[in-house]
Amino acid sequence: MSFYGICPECNQEFNDYNWCKLCNSKHFQNYFKKWTSGNNTIDKFILDAQKNATNGREVIEWISYNRFKDIKEIAKGGFGTIYKARWIYGPIESWDVENQWWKRWGQQDVALKKFSNSFASLNEEFLNEITIHLESSKDLASLRFYGITQDPETNEYIMVLEYMRGGNLRDYLKNNFNNINWKIKLGLLTELA
Repeated sequence: MSFYGICPECNQEFNDYNWCKLCNSKHFQNYFKKWTSGNNTIDKFILDAQKNATNGREVIEWISYNRFKDIKEIAKGGFGTIYKARWIYGPIESWDVENQWWKRWGQQDVALKKFSNSFASLNEEFLNEITIHLESSKDLASLRFYGITQDPETNEYIMVLEYMRGGNLRDYLKNNFNNINWKIKLGLLTELA
């Protein structure tokens, strides 16, 4: 008996909780016909990530900008601007075998990372940034990378990331340093290394 259970579609062991890589990879490929970013490089990046996802945390997707509401600027820096937004349907949870569609976690707050003009075009730096976020989001100590969207007014690509209520890790540690034991502090550092 599998630790995570058996996939009801292919009768193979789940790779993770409620996650069958074999079946979900096929579902992503079939679902690809229903969306496009309008850019072949972005589409290929997303589809490759989806096909290789071994659990829900590794899934990224193209998210239409109209799926966000209550967008508010929360920080600005040298590379761009961070916004807080409400994602109406939220990220993919698992495949619903009975209804043949993706179940989602529901509404949740996310961070939209919009790069400055020099960085926002589809170039090697942007692709490196999203690759780094995809790889690091597999780690539970890192922000989850949900996908990519595009500002309909400027056509700039935007990364959709997990929103941290306490701000970034630096701010969190600064504000809570004395309330966190050293084992947790060292664990966070180890996860990030």
